[in-house]
Amino acid sequence: MISKPLTRNLLGYRILIINDKDTFKFKEANSKDIKQLTLGIPETWSDADIFRTNEFKVSEKGSFDDVFNRLVSGEFDYTTFGANEVESIFKNRASQHADLSIENSLMFFYPFPLVFYVNPKQPRLAVRIEKGLENIENNRVLSGIFDSYYKLLIEDLNLKHRKIISLNNPLIPNEFADLKPDLKSLSL
Repeated sequence: MISKPLTRNLLGYRILIINDKDTFKFKEANSKDIKQLTLGIPETWSDADIFRTNEFKVSEKGSFDDVFNRLVSGEFDYTTFGANEVESIFKNRASQHADLSIENSLMFFYPFPLVFYVNPKQPRLAVRIEKGLENIENNRVLSGIFDSYYKLLIEDLNLKHRKIISLNNPLIPNEFADLKPDLKSLSL
């Protein structure tokens, strides 16, 4: 594993998709309020264990393809996706249900970095990739790449003005256990 998180841990910022009729449940909600609601997650997703460990109610079953039907039917109150993926998931899947929307006032955060992995038999490749990442980070090329892919998304999702509910991620390698929400790192 190359221990340099890519995409500034954007996958760890989890955005909610909800039923429009339930907007009031989330507007001024805090962690205690949200723990009274149920999160829907497709079967086998690691997010289920993360939320359960943090004492949230979780309905884990079915597939990615049916999670939105289950949400519309009221089987649970919300579902979450990474900030880097929620808009495309909503556009391509959830928007087919007229009564669903991306909740706009809060988000969850837990360490969930996107990293490179290389074959353990290729340590020189790992060193080379790590050095290359350091170089493009130091000369701000990596920031330019990030901005070109995520600047509009960060603005559209209004990430800097959402309330953050931070969770522990028991599944994360020790190198990343101390990652905290850092919206300044998302500054453009």
